[in-house]
Amino acid sequence: MRQPSAPLDAAKEAQKLINSNASIRQALSSPDAQQILKVLQSKDAARLQAAAQSALKGDSRALSGILGELAKNSDANKAMERLNHIMNKQ
Repeated sequence: MRQPSAPLDAAKEAQKLINSNASIRQALSSPDAQQILKVLQSKDAARLQAAAQSALKGDSRALSGILGELAKNSDANKAMERLNHIMNKQ
């Protein structure tokens, strides 16, 4: 049995990444994502920005707290579940 070549494997991985990025862009432009963003924007923008900055530095506790609050909003929670389902199918 012949081993796949490294360039072929790299090309396959690159295609997976391209497809994944396209899926992410599609999901982010979906009505569900827009609904989630609308709810997030209604919250304290400075707090959300600070939480995102902390998450980028490796501390996701504040962002997790905001997402937990978001999950308490029934419409936003349903939208997050639909997005999660879509992203897990990829």
